[in-house]
Amino acid sequence: MRIPIRPRLWMPLLLGCSILNIALPLARGADLAGKREIIKKARAAYYSLRSHGLDEFEASVQPNWRLVLKDQLAQDPAGAAEGLKMLNGIHFQVSLGRDGAVKITHHEDVAPTNPKAAEGFQQIFSGMEQAMSGFFDSWSPFMLTSPFPEATGEYTLEEVNHQYLLSYKDGPAAIATTMSQDLVITEIKVDSPQFKSVLKPQFSKSAQGLLLAGYEANYQGAADGQSVTLNVRVENQPVNGFQLPHKLNLDGSYQGTPFQMELAFSDYQVKSH
Repeated sequence: MRIPIRPRLWMPLLLGCSILNIALPLARGADLAGKREIIKKARAAYYSLRSHGLDEFEASVQPNWRLVLKDQLAQDPAGAAEGLKMLNGIHFQVSLGRDGAVKITHHEDVAPTNPKAAEGFQQIFSGMEQAMSGFFDSWSPFMLTSPFPEATGEYTLEEVNHQYLLSYKDGPAAIATTMSQDLVITEIKVDSPQFKSVLKPQFSKSAQGLLLAGYEANYQGAADGQSVTLNVRVENQPVNGFQLPHKLNLDGSYQGTPFQMELAFSDYQVKSH
């Protein structure tokens, strides 16, 4: 005799299987939605010039040549003073365009008087361009746009040692960002075909979001092995309602050779919408 299957026995089993089949994708969807919400909040926590309407700017940049020549001033005051007079006659301008590209230009009050002086000037121009271009490359993600991918983009986000670890690709570069649970970035690692770097930013709080206040960084060239270490401090200033660099202090080393530089930004011309 066949024993009938009682509904009260198999219905809970069937319902349980159905709920399981529905709950698993919902859990994955909830997890994805949660991660997207974290990235969305992280993007909103940082100051962004673009989101505040900045289109482009130009500014004058004045290096502190006394700081650059401090050793020469101590060893040969008269000779260094003459060099200081020539250096103070060099005027630098920095511009940031709508496309995010930064250009550094210059003009001199007095042209170099001989080939050796001309070569020295060219080295100064090249060094200033590299220093400022390198700074704005690091500054832009934190102050101009966002240091995070789009919330709907492709990335992985996980909790490691009570911190968030965000991993994603930007072209050929692999980026790993570590941030606290209150969404403050503590470290960004970049592994690209051209270089590897570790950047540890510092921030100041404002009503409009976190402002970049400085960073420590190490860069290692992939092909030539050249290494650069940097310690950068940034003072910001309000210009037409935008937070823009006022003073920049850089010290570090290039291939083991130390350097120190201080730049002051003024006479801003800003375009916005």
